[in-house]
Amino acid sequence: MALLFALCVLVSDAATDEAIALETSRSVPKQIIVELAPGVTVAEVNASHDTRVQERFLNRADTNIFLLGIEDGSSVQDKLDEITGGGLVTYAERNYLSSAPEADARHHAFPAGSATPTTQNYSRDSSYDDSALNLSAAREISNGAGTTVAVLDTGAQLDHPKLRARFSGVPGYDFVSDDANPSEPPLAEPDELRDQEVVGHGTHVAGIVRLVAPRADLMPLRVLDRKGYGSTFHVAEAVTFADVKGADVINLSLGMPSWSQLLGDKVEVAIGHGAVVVAAAGNYDSPRPQYPASKGRFVWVAAEDDGLLAVTSVDPDGKKSGFANYGKWVDIAAPGERILSTYPPSKHAYWSGTSMATPFVAGEAALIHAVARSLPPAGVELRIRAGARCLDDKNPSLPPQSLGAGHADIGASLEGDEGQRCNLLPST
Repeated sequence: MALLFALCVLVSDAATDEAIALETSRSVPKQIIVELAPGVTVAEVNASHDTRVQERFLNRADTNIFLLGIEDGSSVQDKLDEITGGGLVTYAERNYLSSAPEADARHHAFPAGSATPTTQNYSRDSSYDDSALNLSAAREISNGAGTTVAVLDTGAQLDHPKLRARFSGVPGYDFVSDDANPSEPPLAEPDELRDQEVVGHGTHVAGIVRLVAPRADLMPLRVLDRKGYGSTFHVAEAVTFADVKGADVINLSLGMPSWSQLLGDKVEVAIGHGAVVVAAAGNYDSPRPQYPASKGRFVWVAAEDDGLLAVTSVDPDGKKSGFANYGKWVDIAAPGERILSTYPPSKHAYWSGTSMATPFVAGEAALIHAVARSLPPAGVELRIRAGARCLDDKNPSLPPQSLGAGHADIGASLEGDEGQRCNLLPST
């Protein structure tokens, strides 16, 4: 059961029960992901289970991870049951994908007119005060120079005037079309079609990272199609690509409600190699963990120092956004309502969602990395959490620590200040 999607909404309406009652049977038809057991060849698997190779992980000849097509008419579940009992693989799973029932999350951003984002004007009507994140104070300490933030999303407008210098010379890739050009496709015409797509999402997310860390390089990796959907196989490939190409921070403004062994493993490897991974908590107004933002299938409490940050959204008063997920598995909160950022073609727009909150924290991680390069991902996360302001008193209807350590304070984290963060509760 899973849906991989761009975590954004047009307005702050709470999700309905139907929006979190996700279907359990939908995945990419006739596809499974396998990791071969030691000493086993993919030819043996195909011969034993009537499958064929559709993709090798990152097209590597020496990989032990494959996307296989089912050739004998079996259902995905039947093939998984069969292949996991054959002793040839260490694990097998669906290549998760679904379109229902998240249609409400696929609205395009709304125009900003002549407005452009600054540290004191990054939301509609400047709803969030500069002090919400202490962005101005942060800019006096670090601008993110020398760091690279990978943005795994719908691609990006690579020649956007505000972004092109940050994309210049940085490797990118399109895992949807399997080519080296991660540009976003053109906006659909007419507007009715555009409203059913999320083209521009990646450009918007990249612009938020740039707002926070204006000198950080941006690595554009397209993993979501024009309607905001992708597969776990391609997202996992992109995480590994970002890792291998030296990204210091990986921004995942996307997610799914079911655990993927492959994606979880590749996130762990990237963190082990030094990348901070920042992921959206989701837009279901639900306490249910989303992945890869949450650490693992049965992990319902965030760790303070695992290098993985689950980000949810709050309004200008520090209250949980109506659409935002919550729970002790969340690490941190940031602004996510009507955020002003870059948008194609060469414009700016407002957009809402935990997708928008996430790159504020990714940019924060880049700023910290730029001035404290010896800090491992765990140390960067500890700095982010330490500077946060607890929001429990502003959200009395929620269980304690449902918004993690609290509201991100970028200035405080850079200065090494201890904020008034919420302390982790023991797991129950």
